[in-house]
Amino acid sequence: MEQHMNAVKQAIEMQKAGFDNMLNSTLMFLNQSDLMLNSFLGFATWMPEEMKNAFRQQWEANKQAFAFFKKSVDDGFDNLKKLLEEGKLPKFGNQ
Repeated sequence: MEQHMNAVKQAIEMQKAGFDNMLNSTLMFLNQSDLMLNSFLGFATWMPEEMKNAFRQQWEANKQAFAFFKKSVDDGFDNLKKLLEEGKLPKFGNQ
């Protein structure tokens, strides 16, 4: 049973590492997009200030949603690790 538990823990750690790498790549993309948006809005003298503010507000909402998503998934992985450490594995099939 201990070998199965170690295999499950390793699989979860691998999934978390893959997820973290995907999030870091996405975060780099978002940061670069943020710089490009701010640069564009700075040079868009033809655009009304209200529209620029709407773009900035939407961008901030997107960043907050991304941070909330990351925190939610991290909390889920932490809870899963905690359940495994307590030995509370879910039962599947005819076990």
